[in-house]
This record gives sequence, structure tokens and C-alpha cells, in this order.
Amino acid sequence: MRRERRLSLWIAAVAMATGLIGYGGREVAEGADAKPGAWMGGAGFGFLADTPNGTAFALNLNAETFVAPKFSVGPLLQLGFTSDASQVGLSGQAKFWVDVPKIAKGFKVTPQVGLGFVHNSSREGDTSWLIPLGVGADYALTNKLNVTTTFLLNFTNLHTGRSVGANVMPGLSFGVRF
Repeated sequence: MRRERRLSLWIAAVAMATGLIGYGGREVAEGADAKPGAWMGGAGFGFLADTPNGTAFALNLNAETFVAPKFSVGPLLQLGFTSDASQVGLSGQAKFWVDVPKIAKGFKVTPQVGLGFVHNSSREGDTSWLIPLGVGADYALTNKLNVTTTFLLNFTNLHTGRSVGANVMPGLSFGVRF
């Protein structure tokens, strides 16, 4: 029964993230030139360390809209997989976009902060608050495709039976934005 519940949770989370990323909004962002009202989505693969079950393979999905020329908001779905547990984190993120033309045209640094919740299925399982704080790098390959890397420190308070108290889970992912 527990395995079926976990599978249902993953299916629901991936379906919701796919729907959010697929939502077109009023206008689609183009490469490094996002304007207010533009929507974009992204996905990344990487690792999430110090989960209640050790290091996890991570899949991150995000959608965001620009509310100002250098400021975007939107949901971030973080999925983590280990051999015996799964983790789902959902947060609303605020991201600043800082041009760094001296490195390369179309290169941006993206500090970000969010607030949400996380659930881990380890042992007794637990759900807690989640504060992802981090920075990313974004480089425009074309007008519609960017490569990204993101480092996040995920602050949480999961109690799954292995440890108690506040926890920090650093994560690193590499992906694309479209």
C-alpha cells in the first residue's frame, strides 16, 4: 500500500509540473530577453545531498513569469530519488536576473529564494516547510533555448526517524530553459 501511495504522489506531482510548464501564458519568453508578462519553463537533473536517505538523484521542474524586466516568480518542483525513499518539494520562487556581459553575451546570474513544503517517504515519512535559497547561471544558446545550472540550499525540518531538527539539503542541477 505504501509503495502505491508513493507512486500516486509522484504521478500527481509530475502531472502538475508538466501542466505548469506547458501553460503558455500571454507571451513566451525568448532566450535571454524576457519581458514582463513572458512565461518560460525549465528542467534540470542533478543531485540533492543530505536528504534523510543520503544523496538523491534529483529532477527539478520550474515555470516562471516575469513581473518586472529583471524579476520573475513561479513554482519550482524538486523531486529526489534514493534506493528506498522518494522526496517531493514544491515552492514558489522569486528570482532576480543579473546580466554579466563581460563573461559572455546572453549570460546571466540568477540569485533566488523560495517558500514551500517538502515530503519525504523515508521510514515514517514526514512533511515540512521548505526554504530553497540559491544561485544559478543561465546562458542563451539560441533565442528560445538556454542552458542552466542551479545550486540550492534547501532549509527544512523533516523528521523521518533518522534525524530530527532543522536540515539543510544542498542541491546542484544542470538543465535547460525554454
